[in-house]
Amino acid sequence: MDVCTGIGTSMAGGEALKTVETLAAETSTAAERPHLTVVRGLTLDRSRDDLLTDFGKKTLEDRYLLKGESYQDMFARVATAFADDEVVNPGHAQRIYDYMSQLWFMPATPVLSNGGADRGLPISCFLNAVGDSLDGIQNTWNENVSLASNGGGIGTYWGGVRSIGEKVKGAGQTSGIIPFIRVMDSLTLAISQGSLRRGSAAVYLDVHHPEIEEFLEIRKPSGDFNRKSLNLHHGINITDAFMEAVRDGRTFDLVSPKTQEVRKTVDARALWQKILEIRLQTGEPYLIFSDTVNRQMPQHQKDLGLKVKQSNLCSEIMLHTGVDHRGVDRTAVCCLSS
Repeated sequence: MDVCTGIGTSMAGGEALKTVETLAAETSTAAERPHLTVVRGLTLDRSRDDLLTDFGKKTLEDRYLLKGESYQDMFARVATAFADDEVVNPGHAQRIYDYMSQLWFMPATPVLSNGGADRGLPISCFLNAVGDSLDGIQNTWNENVSLASNGGGIGTYWGGVRSIGEKVKGAGQTSGIIPFIRVMDSLTLAISQGSLRRGSAAVYLDVHHPEIEEFLEIRKPSGDFNRKSLNLHHGINITDAFMEAVRDGRTFDLVSPKTQEVRKTVDARALWQKILEIRLQTGEPYLIFSDTVNRQMPQHQKDLGLKVKQSNLCSEIMLHTGVDHRGVDRTAVCCLSS
């Protein structure tokens, strides 16, 4: 087979194999399809379309394919977009294409939809943390709007923000995290992630935060609607100290993240029961056993003083966020696949 001309025959049923060089000419001129990437030397097998189910094909057509793009075009686009080491790793793009087109491996939605395309970001999830100031809160809102509009799910940690009634500069007091989370809820609802899905985000809080009890109920469709966030998901960091207090039937202190003073003392078992009841009612909050997670972190990350404070949108990926060993505030990213 002459790859340069894009002409050849597969071993299965004589189906023609074509290089990406020929794709723009198959259904229209290249000028009509400038958004399709043309890469020399990549060989496609159209017979692999048969591996896709009818439902899978319809889903790709509705959500993933660019205008004028076929299923194999999409796999080729993504493969070439991420095989940027082709010079030192010859055949890398072809291998990625083969793995995807034979359904051995499948990237996540943002990768398939946005990889090699002039839209969105090829990243599944972002994890960030809110600073304990009005500027910090506003910066997080702005960042989340940008991230959601570019196609990513978001997990935001609010545990570092002081609770309701605590002092701020001057003689004022904070209104707590709930009203600010409510704004994030409205922003999330407003942002559409292209034509694929609406913006989606999760908020995380420590079980020892003074506002944990009201935070648990932000997704319950009852009570003061102005303090509800029905469009957000929520999760809790469960510590060893809390679970030991539950086991022993002891009280548990809720502590200010700003001053570390005890703001309230609760019955640990009563709080645990409330968590479980709300999970039965709403399916959430997500539970992260944060001390266990941080004990399992790679040693080199522990040595740098890094810490996991939340998960991603789905509570499946554990990544450290916040200030790193260089003093830079980092937003973590994760890319999923199946």
